[in-house]
Amino acid sequence: MRPGKILIIQLRQIGDVLLTTPVAEVLRANFPEARIDFLTQPPCDQALAGNPHIDRVLAYDRRRPLGMLLDVRRAGYDLVIDFMSNPRSALLTFASGAAVKAGPDYTASAWAYNRKFTLLPGRHDYNPFLKIDLAAQLGLERVFYPYPKLYPSASDEAWAGAAMAGLGLTKENTIALAPASRRETRRWPAEHYARLGAMAAELGLNVLVLWGPGEKALADEVASASGSPAVRTAPETSTLGRLSSLLRRTSILVSNCSGTKHVAQASGVPTLGVYGSSRPGSWTPPDDPLHQTVRNESLHCIGCGSNDCPDAVCLKKLSPETVFAKLVRMLPLTRQKVNNEPLS
Repeated sequence: MRPGKILIIQLRQIGDVLLTTPVAEVLRANFPEARIDFLTQPPCDQALAGNPHIDRVLAYDRRRPLGMLLDVRRAGYDLVIDFMSNPRSALLTFASGAAVKAGPDYTASAWAYNRKFTLLPGRHDYNPFLKIDLAAQLGLERVFYPYPKLYPSASDEAWAGAAMAGLGLTKENTIALAPASRRETRRWPAEHYARLGAMAAELGLNVLVLWGPGEKALADEVASASGSPAVRTAPETSTLGRLSSLLRRTSILVSNCSGTKHVAQASGVPTLGVYGSSRPGSWTPPDDPLHQTVRNESLHCIGCGSNDCPDAVCLKKLSPETVFAKLVRMLPLTRQKVNNEPLS
C-alpha cells in the first residue's frame, strides 16, 4: 500500500487531537511523498498549527454536515484513518470512497471500516503510542514512538517572552499550576493547589497559575488563597500557541489530567500529573522521569474511570503535602532539563 492521499480524523477534544499527532509523524516517515490531511473541529485545529508532518488541516463545519461529506469525497483520499470512531466520523470515513477505510473494531462504528484495528495484548497503554500501534496494523515498515509536539508561532514566542520579562520571572525559578479541568472528577481542589503554591513559594520558587477562557476566577482564587506574593495569576493564554510558549518558560507544570498537561508534554516541559478517577498510564509517557504522576494509592476505588462521582474523595483526600513531596523529588531533574544536563 502506497497511498498518495491520507486523511486522519480526530474531531475532538484538544488533548485527544494533540495526542493523535504522532501518528502523522509516523505516516510521514512511511509515506514521504503522500499528502497527509487532518480533519478536526475548531478550536482543536490550533493543536495542529505549524505541524510539518501535516499538509492541510480541515476544520469540520457542523453547520454543513452534507457539505463536509462531499468535501471529503471529492478530495479523493486513498487512506482514511478514523481515530474518533463516533457516528459522525464513521459516516465521513464510509462516504470518503477511500480504498482503505481504517478504524477500531471495538466500537459501534466498526461497520464503516474495511480495515479494522484490534487492541493487541501487551502493547502500549499511553494513548499516542497506542494509536501508533493501531496504525502499524496497516503494515507500516517504519514504526517508532515520538511524543506529541506543538509548534508555536514566532508571535506566540514573542508574547510569552514579553509576559515573563514583565513579571520579572525566569524559567529556572518558575513553576506552573493548572487547576482547571472540564470534568469535576479530574479537578484537584483549589485550596489544595493554593497550599501547594504556598509551599513552593517557601522554597523560593515563583508560581504561575494558568488559566484560559472562563477560568480566571479559579486561577485568582488559587493565587489569593495561597497568601504568597510569589504565587500569581498568569496572563491569559487565549490560544494553544500562547499556552505552549508560556509553558516553555517554566521549569515544570503541576496539573490535573487535562489538555494543559498534554500541551506541556508536547512543549517539552516536565509534568507532574495529579490523578483520581482517570488512569495515569493512558495519559503519561511511560518510564520518563520528567513526566510523573501522583494519586491516593490507599483507596480501593482509585482509577475507577468514573466521570460523575459525587464525592471525588480520591482528589479531596490527596493532600498537598503528598503532591509537594513528589514535586520536590522532581525538581533536581527539572533543573537538569533547564540547564540541558544529562538526567541522573
